[in-house]
Amino acid sequence: MTPSRAHFLRAFCNEFGAFAPESFWLASGSGLAAACNGVGPDRWPAWLRHALSWLLRPLEASAMIHDWEYSLPDKTFRAFTAANVRLAANIMLEAVYDCRPFCMPAGILAASFCQLFGWRAYQEGRPRP
Repeated sequence: MTPSRAHFLRAFCNEFGAFAPESFWLASGSGLAAACNGVGPDRWPAWLRHALSWLLRPLEASAMIHDWEYSLPDKTFRAFTAANVRLAANIMLEAVYDCRPFCMPAGILAASFCQLFGWRAYQEGRPRP
């Protein structure tokens, strides 16, 4: 992701009323871009993250917030759960705003998947600028 794409997506997040930590709104475009690794944990092969990111592109803005949160230094279970709850809420908000109701179940599914299987990825998430 490029810094200009990150700026564009953050503006879109603001438009649809996304939930994000304050640091997300204050971060530089290059910082946001550095935090985004595509859909899936860092340990997954790049080709798989790329394929899933392409399939879930309609939810790219919500995924960017989620990646940002996974890159933050607070690695508590509370912060992990909050990031996953925000992912579900943001995907639903983004789907409604963008008139893609078929994406709404993906919010619950993605957040559930992250909550059930993502703790290790969250703990290993490298803090990025």
